Amino acid sequence: MLRQVLHAGLRTSFHTLGHFVASHPVFFASGPVLLAILLGSSFSRYHVEEDVEGLLAPKHSLAKIEGNLVESLFPINRSKHALYSDLQTPGRYGRVIITARKGNVLDPLHMDAILKVHMCSCCFRE
Repeated sequence: MLRQVLHAGLRTSFHTLGHFVASHPVFFASGPVLLAILLGSSFSRYHVEEDVEGLLAPKHSLAKIEGNLVESLFPINRSKHALYSDLQTPGRYGRVIITARKGNVLDPLHMDAILKVHMCSCCFRE
């Protein structure tokens, strides 16, 4: 009984809606296009943020002030002709990524191993 009532009501309402859409084809054909243009026009105001620090730190934070001070005291050659190798002194370098299987890397047991690796690497410097 309830299913028949719902079916008849939905059939009537969709028939009325279909008749309304069929009698106004220009509105239903151009309406979505105009709505997409209006909503899409807001994308013209967006811009790509090049400064990552601006996204992560507040404008007047201590980190930004200190970063500007360091850049003013120790400038880096940022020209497009500068090589990455120019930033390092001559010699052999290696990087080590240390992770802990259990616990924290800062546990005393792990820290002793890290310091041991660091002391051994100091022995090989020229």
